[in-house]
Amino acid sequence: MTTAAVDEAADATAGAHPAPRTAAAIASHAPEHQEKGGRLAALFPNGKTLAIEAVVIAGLIALVAFLVYHFTVHKIVNHRPLGGANVDVSNVDFDQSQAAFAADPRNPKHLFGASNDTGLEVLRIYESTNGGKTWTRSNGPAVAGGSCVHGNPRVAFGRDGRELLTFLAAPFCGDSLTPYLVVTSRTAGERWAPLARVTRPTWKYGFDDAPDIAVDPRSGHVTLTWTQGISKEAAQTSTSTSADGGKTWSRAMPLWFKLDHPHLTRIAYASNGDEYVTGIDAKLGLWAYRVGHGEPMTAAKIAANPAAGCAQTAGDPLPKELGACEGPDPTISVTGNRVVIVYGDVGAGGSPDVYAVTLTRDLKPISRVQINSPDKKDVQLLPVSTVDPTTRTFWACWYDTTYDPNQHRVWFTCSASKNGRTWSTPVRAAAEPTDANILYGTLGKAGAYPSVSATNGVAHVFWADGRVIDNSSDIFTAAIPERLALTQRG
Repeated sequence: MTTAAVDEAADATAGAHPAPRTAAAIASHAPEHQEKGGRLAALFPNGKTLAIEAVVIAGLIALVAFLVYHFTVHKIVNHRPLGGANVDVSNVDFDQSQAAFAADPRNPKHLFGASNDTGLEVLRIYESTNGGKTWTRSNGPAVAGGSCVHGNPRVAFGRDGRELLTFLAAPFCGDSLTPYLVVTSRTAGERWAPLARVTRPTWKYGFDDAPDIAVDPRSGHVTLTWTQGISKEAAQTSTSTSADGGKTWSRAMPLWFKLDHPHLTRIAYASNGDEYVTGIDAKLGLWAYRVGHGEPMTAAKIAANPAAGCAQTAGDPLPKELGACEGPDPTISVTGNRVVIVYGDVGAGGSPDVYAVTLTRDLKPISRVQINSPDKKDVQLLPVSTVDPTTRTFWACWYDTTYDPNQHRVWFTCSASKNGRTWSTPVRAAAEPTDANILYGTLGKAGAYPSVSATNGVAHVFWADGRVIDNSSDIFTAAIPERLALTQRG
């Protein structure tokens, strides 16, 4: 009923006397409306109708909320057991990627690592002395002479416990065409030694890219591999060795001159000092090489092999492997008489999966298995692996969309194996999922490679996680007990 209708009704009751039209006047005549709801009815004569409408609207809102929950939210629950408490390692307001961490072989509680700050062109250095429960943080070493950090850190512990750090620097800030490889070291808690430049460019636009570092447990020698641009048309996998803890380096040499567009090399040492390297190329696919014994051989054919094109622009190689060459991401581990290479490839269902190739120490094939469960719709990305030298357990970790039917959320996930052939049912490293768009964005900007290091029956895993800052990632960690992972059987 409108105000005019109220006035007309009042006129009819009171004769020809005009009714007051102010709210105060309406309120003063409230007794006339007591039988129909009193003062509230006078103020809101359509109150019953409004109340019904409000109830209907509230019911619709509740129904929509229930449907959203029923068909989306409640289904995004990862039923895998959580491997360990999650710790925010980086804990800064800037986007962190490219996790690189190692465990001290002399002290399993001592962990050290680095990440790339994608916005500020600096490295973040992290140290833990209690097995990853708490961390100290500092900026990495500065690059002298107007140069800047370009990223791609890799770390290792020397045989004497000295911390080794290698990364890419750029001749000037923002230069993405001619980054070069530098190495430094320190005793924990002390200052970094001056940066040593490993190579000099062989032509005007020569570059270094995608380094890896490893230490020979027998001799203590430090070895580097990386991709080196040697001409306008060609790049090669190069290697260099230091016998003095990283102060001086041997002349860079091609790892094997017959490799065709090689990329993404990773190194591992056996306990007797044998060096093993894996990578991808356009001819062999996924290859393995026992350095100094024969030549690289095919470890597995790759259905999606980006080697000949992933870091090419108009046919010319450019330093962007970690952002453009994602796919196989092979890593290699050696223990006993087993060499295990974990890598990613497109599976039978057309989605990315994680595989393990197991070889003998002389690189004779033993097995090739899919580590993740064979679901055609799930996506598995960016695998990484290691072996625990104390228990000889292999570890493989990756980002996994399992339990999200729309592949919008990823959980960093791990599995363990005693022989490389049979793997435990995966456990979650990440307590919370990350929006896949954050992961893809981090990957496109700088590369989002994760890290895992294992010793004394515990795997310490590190990954870029998007739960803290909108559209950005922090480096998170979890310590996963081997006994927990190996009891998970499918």
